[in-house]
Amino acid sequence: MKLLPCLLLFACALPLNAVDLPAWAAKNTAGNPVRVAVAPPEGERFAHLSWTKAVRTAKGTVVLAYTAGTFHGHHGGGSPAISRSTDGGKTFTAPKVLREFGPGLDYTQSGNLALGIAGDGALVVLAMAYDEDVKNSIFGWRSEDDGVTWSPVDTSALGPNKTGSIFGNMLSLPGKGLVVFGHYRSGSQPHTQGIWMSTSKDHGRTWGDLRRIADVHAVEPVVVQSAGRLIGFFRGESKVLGGRQYVSVSDDNGDTWKTELSVLDAADPQTARLAAPCAVENPGKPGELLVLTNERNRPGNTPGRFWLWRGSAKSLDWKRERILLEIPKIEGDKNTDFGYPWLLHLEGRRWLMFYYHGQGRGPCPLWVTEVEL
Repeated sequence: MKLLPCLLLFACALPLNAVDLPAWAAKNTAGNPVRVAVAPPEGERFAHLSWTKAVRTAKGTVVLAYTAGTFHGHHGGGSPAISRSTDGGKTFTAPKVLREFGPGLDYTQSGNLALGIAGDGALVVLAMAYDEDVKNSIFGWRSEDDGVTWSPVDTSALGPNKTGSIFGNMLSLPGKGLVVFGHYRSGSQPHTQGIWMSTSKDHGRTWGDLRRIADVHAVEPVVVQSAGRLIGFFRGESKVLGGRQYVSVSDDNGDTWKTELSVLDAADPQTARLAAPCAVENPGKPGELLVLTNERNRPGNTPGRFWLWRGSAKSLDWKRERILLEIPKIEGDKNTDFGYPWLLHLEGRRWLMFYYHGQGRGPCPLWVTEVEL
């Protein structure tokens, strides 16, 4: 394990004004501005930012966890990074890298990650690491000072080569503790496919109780607590299902799960596919779930869009409502890598939606816009 002697910190990233936006910037369909939340730091090493997750602490600090590297891919050098905002999401600190991965290191890339708040108020981040389909592991950190400093946690039960990838949010379950979800990948034993769940009984300091909860060919699970049940959204494997989502339900606090393909799919599956899901409960209407699907055209990703769906935690009846964000297609433009929206509630119907958008190989900022749901 190679821990950096000191965390990498770059100059603070300031948001762009609307007049400074490039032509390739996304369009909020309600007319609200989009702006850069975290700009790529100088140099190529950590300029590609992606796969954002967001939480707000009890003190009101907004914390983003994401990957910073040179590009997506098994040797892209992606590394887990953190940014903080103490002004409600108006400005964020620059990337703080928790652990460096890349060519020549023990793992060449950190793929996705999970972010949550433990029962004692501490922030917890878990991040995957891998080297092609040969090996993989999970690493983690806790912060007890609102995300300023971070200490490694014990994830030995999750790797090496026991799981694969991790994703999304964390939940506190009565009688179980803090739980997190991920998907198995090639290189793991004994499973290379399916969705797994792990539990921490000490607020994220140690992780264990690892088990597979679904054997479907799916990835990137997001799980919501609502109406006394757990509802999971899993992206179907792209080559087989084009990202069409599974929905999985547990009515016994995560002990057993029933997983089925859902109607959550691209508007036209022949011309577009889905990337990662995002799902939350509507705080104004308990039992109503808000789901975002991230749609990319095939081939070439653009034009793209983020759709809003609504559904009931009890009846699981998903209804496509409207497009929240549109990604334009500009011939010859390189800024066609985008996706993985994440919602953070403000008040009433107001939400912040974070996403990444930029070059597939090269600079890629984290963006934010306000949406009314």
